[in-house]
Amino acid sequence: MAVEEALEELAAASANFGFLLPLEPLLLVYGAGAEADAHARPKRSLAQARQFAEVLTAESVRLLGPDSTDGPVHRALAELRRSGAPTPDGEAGPDDRSHAQRLVRYCFDLGVWYFRLRTGVRDALSFVPPTEWDDGSPRRHVAIWEPVIDLATRVALLDEYVPVLRRTFDRRTPAETATRASLETRSALLEAEWCVADLLTEAGWAVRDDSDGPHDLLVRGVAVRGAAQPDRAAGADYVLRIDGRPVGTVEVRPRGKDLRTALARPGEAGTPSTASAERRMPYTYATDGVRVLFRNGDDPEPRYREIFSFHQPDTVARWLREAVADPQAPTFQGRVRRRLPDLNDDGYAQRFLRSWQYDAVREFENSLRRGERRAMVQIALGGGRVVTAVTAAYRLLRHARARRILFLVDRVDLERQALATFAAYSGPDEDGRKFTESYRVERLNSDSVPSKEVVVSTVQRLHKVLTGGKPASGIRYRPDLPPEFFDLIIADDCHRSVSSRWRALFDYFDAPVLGLTATPTDQALKVFQGNLVSSYTFADAVADGGAVDITIYRIGDLATRPEWAANTLEELDLDAKENLGHRRSVVSGQALYTALTAFKEGLPSMFPEREWLGSGDVALPKTVVYAADDRHADEVVDALRAVFGQGPDFCQKVKLNGGSPHLWLSQFRNTVELRVIVVVGLLTGADIPAVECLLFLQDVKSSNRYFQMLAVGTRPIASTELRAVTPGASAKTHCVVVDPVDVTRHHAGQSSTMRKQGRDKDEYEASAVVSTVDDAEVLERWRSFLRADNGPARELITGTRALTGGDVQMLRSWAESLARPPRRLTAERIWSAYERVGVTVSDPRRPRTPKGPMDLLALVRYEAGLEPHPRPYRDQVFERLDAWIDHQERRGRSFDSDQVWWMEHIADGTAANGHFAAASLDAVPFTLKGGTSGFLRAFCEHGAVRLLDELRSVLA
Repeated sequence: MAVEEALEELAAASANFGFLLPLEPLLLVYGAGAEADAHARPKRSLAQARQFAEVLTAESVRLLGPDSTDGPVHRALAELRRSGAPTPDGEAGPDDRSHAQRLVRYCFDLGVWYFRLRTGVRDALSFVPPTEWDDGSPRRHVAIWEPVIDLATRVALLDEYVPVLRRTFDRRTPAETATRASLETRSALLEAEWCVADLLTEAGWAVRDDSDGPHDLLVRGVAVRGAAQPDRAAGADYVLRIDGRPVGTVEVRPRGKDLRTALARPGEAGTPSTASAERRMPYTYATDGVRVLFRNGDDPEPRYREIFSFHQPDTVARWLREAVADPQAPTFQGRVRRRLPDLNDDGYAQRFLRSWQYDAVREFENSLRRGERRAMVQIALGGGRVVTAVTAAYRLLRHARARRILFLVDRVDLERQALATFAAYSGPDEDGRKFTESYRVERLNSDSVPSKEVVVSTVQRLHKVLTGGKPASGIRYRPDLPPEFFDLIIADDCHRSVSSRWRALFDYFDAPVLGLTATPTDQALKVFQGNLVSSYTFADAVADGGAVDITIYRIGDLATRPEWAANTLEELDLDAKENLGHRRSVVSGQALYTALTAFKEGLPSMFPEREWLGSGDVALPKTVVYAADDRHADEVVDALRAVFGQGPDFCQKVKLNGGSPHLWLSQFRNTVELRVIVVVGLLTGADIPAVECLLFLQDVKSSNRYFQMLAVGTRPIASTELRAVTPGASAKTHCVVVDPVDVTRHHAGQSSTMRKQGRDKDEYEASAVVSTVDDAEVLERWRSFLRADNGPARELITGTRALTGGDVQMLRSWAESLARPPRRLTAERIWSAYERVGVTVSDPRRPRTPKGPMDLLALVRYEAGLEPHPRPYRDQVFERLDAWIDHQERRGRSFDSDQVWWMEHIADGTAANGHFAAASLDAVPFTLKGGTSGFLRAFCEHGAVRLLDELRSVLA
């Protein structure tokens, strides 16, 4: 009787642990003891907390079984046992006192869990800090009797009875099986609630057991546990309050249960159509403590989506303000649907976007309107992916009022390219202002929180920010960079960003994702839920003149050695078809010299139209060599210099990871001297259109990686620009892939535009580009377009005057309109159809070059009956030049070889652009001979200015 009375008095005296007396007296004694000693004797308090944890652990095993020692509660118990271990006696300091007080709160939380597990009752149980703690916590009046004896003394009076209580506890039998099953079900729900409380607290919500206390007014967001209900006595639902107003609910379910049923619960409150403004709660969450599903009732078509964690109270408060400001479009998705104008209504986009870019932006926006969270766009390399992305970002910022957009790349050089594109972009209705004058763009800094409208980052840097520099620990919640921080994510080269190492970045942020890629992999399509909304392939680019075709030059019967592939994730572009550590064939040693010699000797058959072949480094086209590793690259550089008899300026190794590769790439792009670069890995984002040869000295297993390597050489280039860095070249008509390791055997049939060339063959074996539209249909579309009076101006057709710069711009706009839906016709595609039916006639002395608007004008004249046979515009320009020079010579006016060089390059510029501007004399290739000053010196005896005006008029 004395023990029972003492325990009852102890329960009445303890503000925080008295509720445990009916369930387990030992927990009351150890909890109250830790509470009583936390301030004056913190080391003793730690020992009491440890005893509390040991008893509760044993009781949990007795009730739930030995297999239940996992989950957040049991991990908390283990942490409490470790933290409460006895320490040597000594004078207690402030740190010991703070530690003890924190563990007392921990014991209280665990005691509440045990109380709810045993009883199934969810009474309001809040921790009350003792007065002597003075830790700044809010206090409420607690209705307990004023003790005559303090709490510490009452704990001491029970010391002699503790061994008896412990023996009684140890003799207790395990719970019955039927009882254990029901307790395990209840425990699973309470375990989920334990995690949910942590997630809410981490996101900035104050978790409360009741809503009546004045402390609710001190914080913006409060998550209030719902009242107990007869059918779900152990339920753990929350009501979310912003500034005291209920705005959402959280449904908690045991792990493994279907969370969708919680969101589909009938009679759900909170939809705008059924609830009053005061009681409207549009935000619904369902969670098991690990997964979190969310539905925003203000969206046009509310549906659940999985998110990383709860949204912060400040975010929810902003959503509420936006809903009041624009009730018809209260969310970002609503603004996309109601405020974003259709791209067809944007004349600016139609004028300045290419047809495939236009399609990509339009289809992505349509995907957003449908509420789809992930969409992928395929645009062949060189097709302007970044411009497409910037256009989409501009429209969403301007019309849908997006707050922040994240632009992700996987290389630092691509990051620089993206920043430059944003800075150069000028949207419609901006009076010439650049993008960066209307919206702020910044590069993500790992040391500060981004604040601008557009944030550009590499996936590596963002991953480092979200893992705290510890990748092994995984992505962690960052309060200053929460999941809802961005309204949209744009991922360039998304097939690389969705690799297993970076994929968690997309799962962290609660934002729609637009992925852009030239090579959509199966893995990427899976991550983007198969939602490929627009596709512009390499075959399309070749057909449209946006890329040049590939020719394979094989070198057979070479001995190759196997070598382990590099095991570096940053270096490899992995997909499901490529395994780390595979053995690949590598050309080295004597076989390397044999391959390079065959390459050198094969140049005449690769480029039969080139002049001055064999005149040293000038004759060799710009070439990229793919080596296996750094050591192999060094061997290749030495061999190339030896075979071609050249020095360091001829060939260089370019290290893509470090070593300032941008300087070497710039020199390779812009100078004549550097002919060959040897690289290890991918030249992702390197715009070097003058490259005409690719030499593979290693095998490549991944098709996607292989085609990205090919893309370096498929970019088209104007003839004048090519001649500036490759003297003797006339035009870039194809890219030669030199293949001594037979790398193409893995990827045969992957590209419909590849052609083969044997080592000893002078002619191509196979086929022209496969057109996606039948020639007859192309011609019918073209002629119906002209019959609808869609041709250019009459004076341009008749050719009664020389073309001006304005005329050329008008023809380009006209050709762009033809390339857009529904016709989708380009000059290259139309001209190819005329070629295959035998209508066009080309000068066999001149190489075939990509066709443009000026060639379309020749076809219009043919259809109008003004020309018997359409001829390429370039042929016409050079015929005019030849006739003019012949006429001048008959008049006794002769020109030397240097002056002919100037006139031929002026004709080349006219053929490429339709018009030659005098300012072009200060650009390549004319800068090689002094630019405008050099032209004036070359023609000083002929009247340079008058001659230039006459020549421009004759050629146009």
